[in-house]
Amino acid sequence: MKKTVRVNKIGSMNTDRRPTFYKIHLRGKLDLEQVAWFPELVHAENEDGNTLLVGELPDQAALMGVLFRAHNLNLTILCVKIKTGKTGELNANIQNN
Repeated sequence: MKKTVRVNKIGSMNTDRRPTFYKIHLRGKLDLEQVAWFPELVHAENEDGNTLLVGELPDQAALMGVLFRAHNLNLTILCVKIKTGKTGELNANIQNN
């Protein structure tokens, strides 16, 4: 029985880094001081009184930074969604959600 072992060569890592769009739902309405903690995202208030943060983040480290800030502000994270599609689609959906 022959085993195949994959070895990553230096320089063969996936370096195709494209920003990803995220929709982050938080419980409740954010005040201006709390909003200031998320300058890289656009915020909107949903009809249900919860907050939606939307925007493009360069990688998962940036996403974790946003989530840690929400945690440190004692905010409840209801949902995190990856938004596929173009920026125009994302902006149109902000007002619909």
